[in-house]
Amino acid sequence: MFASKQFSNKAGRHTLLLVCLLVTMVCLPLLEHLPIGRILLSVWFLLTSGVLLASFSGKGRQHRILLVAGGIFSALLLANLVIQSAGWSSTAFQMIAFPYGLIFLSWVTGLLLYSIFQAERVTPDLISGAVVSYLLLGICWGGLYSLIELTQPGSFSFSGEGGEELSSLFYFSFVTLTTLGYGDILPLSKIARTSAYLEAVTGVMFTAILIAGLVGSVRMGRTKGED
Repeated sequence: MFASKQFSNKAGRHTLLLVCLLVTMVCLPLLEHLPIGRILLSVWFLLTSGVLLASFSGKGRQHRILLVAGGIFSALLLANLVIQSAGWSSTAFQMIAFPYGLIFLSWVTGLLLYSIFQAERVTPDLISGAVVSYLLLGICWGGLYSLIELTQPGSFSFSGEGGEELSSLFYFSFVTLTTLGYGDILPLSKIARTSAYLEAVTGVMFTAILIAGLVGSVRMGRTKGED
């Protein structure tokens, strides 16, 4: 954790996290169908969680709560690594891990957005943070879809290869978030359909609000510079 924090300070807290998330998005569909690939992904998820926690600096009660919550999140990822390595059934574990992960990542996304809106000037690392918040939003919705399919099998209709793989629902999440709507994956159940259109609306509003926040930071920085 300390090493990742030192490195993230040099590379840019949010920039390093952005790289980790992009690597995750590329490697997930390539490795998840392989036994050794799932283990490697679990290790990478664990390392990424360390970078995620290191990207938040500060002191006080909220930061301590974040570290504790992040520690629990990392412990769940470690437990998942053990389960994957042992080849045990992970359905019951996922019923616990998915809801907690959704709550934690949603909270982290909110904290990240708050820090972006509070920034007095726009830096390359701040822009990386804005992209990270967008990616985390898509990841959260993808996790929600996975939880829906886990608790209510058949909530989604898949066409093509690897329909039941985790990456398929994350793919559906980002396609919905960006309002592309290819139609190769369809929500069937009421909760799946409701979640899909809420994500589409959220994606449009999120982009508008995020751009407005960045523009506001630029204007604030210029105003203070003139003073």
